[in-house]
Amino acid sequence: MKKKLTIFAIVVVIVSLIFFVYWKFFTQHDKKVEYVLGNVTRGDIVSTIDATGTIQPVNRVDLSTVLSGTLEKVMVKQNDYVTKGQVLATVFSRGIGDAFHQAQNTLINKESYYNRMQKLYDENAISLQALENAKLDYLNSKALYEKAKTDMDETEIVAPIDGYVIGEPMKEGTTLSQGLSSQMVIMTIADFSSMRIELLVDETDIGLVKIGQYVEFTVDAYPGKIFHGKVSDISRKEKQKTGAAAAVVHYTVYVDVDDNDKDGLYPSMTARASIRGNENKNALKVPVTAIRSDVNGSYVYKQSGKTLEKVYVTTGLTSETEIEILSGLAENDKIVVSGVVEQEKTEVSAKEKVGHQGK
Repeated sequence: MKKKLTIFAIVVVIVSLIFFVYWKFFTQHDKKVEYVLGNVTRGDIVSTIDATGTIQPVNRVDLSTVLSGTLEKVMVKQNDYVTKGQVLATVFSRGIGDAFHQAQNTLINKESYYNRMQKLYDENAISLQALENAKLDYLNSKALYEKAKTDMDETEIVAPIDGYVIGEPMKEGTTLSQGLSSQMVIMTIADFSSMRIELLVDETDIGLVKIGQYVEFTVDAYPGKIFHGKVSDISRKEKQKTGAAAAVVHYTVYVDVDDNDKDGLYPSMTARASIRGNENKNALKVPVTAIRSDVNGSYVYKQSGKTLEKVYVTTGLTSETEIEILSGLAENDKIVVSGVVEQEKTEVSAKEKVGHQGK
């Protein structure tokens, strides 16, 4: 009997030890810490304004003509480099050539007649009225000649700038019609020596943008490569984007691309940019992930002994990863920088319970 009691006591002890080990090392481990602590630090912080836009040459010209006719000859092709004043194409317009030559001959005739009349007047052989009539005829013919010459000049499409032909020019033989709501573009010339981005900045951020601010941007064509530029102009004309919600107002911000970075950039590439805004030196700052908010404002969880204390803070500048603390914390305070706090879970559960009771 004694032996049986001893065996029973040993079994009880073993089972108790097993339950204790399970409770100590498994149940308690389930209550693991679900947040990460970090320190409040000091350092420089720079606010950034993110925006998206397209890259364009600063100088880009669409070439067309006011004449109706046929595109007679095209002397260049896509990607050709052209110089200012170079003839790129010619237009045949019926009657333009004939009208020019007729006006030219008439001018020569009227000029010669006027010179003869001037000589006769000097010799007192004709009246002043006769001289004035000859002069008027000469001036009228000169005006007609200038008009015919202008029309004749329009038959030649001339490069107004140095640059490259972008896109395929119109084909020879294409009919050109005058009087359309928009002129027919024969070809486009672009000067790639100066490139810029046309960024669309939200109205809530436009007040932070200033001429001269530095800009970093990326393009999909070169993953991981950072390009640089500087804000050169800010348009005051709004652009509205209408979506499912209310219309969003944007303003165009022009960014000149650094000369060292413009190679390899093409017109209409999408640029994702960050404009470097205001900067504060030696600022108190925490990671953006540390800031939480409720109806009372922004707060953090600060370590106080072995517990976490909810502390409301006043914030300042915000960068992509950090936020400035103006009041509420001190340097080297330990705070929760990420994760879930048990206290937060309790508050959420309490709110949900109240919500259910109210239904």
